[in-house]
Amino acid sequence: MKTNRIAVVVTVLLLAVVPNLHAAACSNASLRGTFGYSSQGFIPVTSDISPALFLPQAQTGLITFDGKGIVTSSTYTIHSTDPAGGVSRGTFTGTYAVNSNCTGTFESHPDIGGSLHYDLLVLSPTELAAIASDVGGSQIFSAKKIRAEE
Repeated sequence: MKTNRIAVVVTVLLLAVVPNLHAAACSNASLRGTFGYSSQGFIPVTSDISPALFLPQAQTGLITFDGKGIVTSSTYTIHSTDPAGGVSRGTFTGTYAVNSNCTGTFESHPDIGGSLHYDLLVLSPTELAAIASDVGGSQIFSAKKIRAEE
C-alpha cells in the first residue's frame, strides 16, 4: 500500500538526519517540557464523505512531557476538509516511552474519547518527530521545545 511506502521513506529520511543516533543514550527524561508541534496527514472516512476513503488533515498544538512517561496537559487544533465542519479543538493526555536508542512510542487519549498511537524519534533534547502507527490513517508530526517543564 502507498501509505506504508510513504511511512518507510519518512522513517529512513528521519534516521538519515540524526547523526550517531545509535550511539545516543535516551530515556523518558529526554522529553521534558512543553513542545509546540504541527502535523499533516490523512484520516480515514466512509465513502459517503469521500470516495477516496480519506480526508487531508492538519494539526497544531502544545504537548507537555514530564520526563517520566506522562503527558500531563496538551491542546490541539485540527483542520480537515470534512463537509460537516473542518475545525475542531480540544485537549489530550497520554503516556510515552523512550528507548535508549532514542526511538519510542506515544499513546494519546483525546478528550473526545478513544486512543491514538504513534512511533516517535527524539532528534535532540529540543526536537522530536513522530508518525501515527494506527491502521487506517497517516499523520507525520514534528515538534520543538518552547519551554522547560515548570
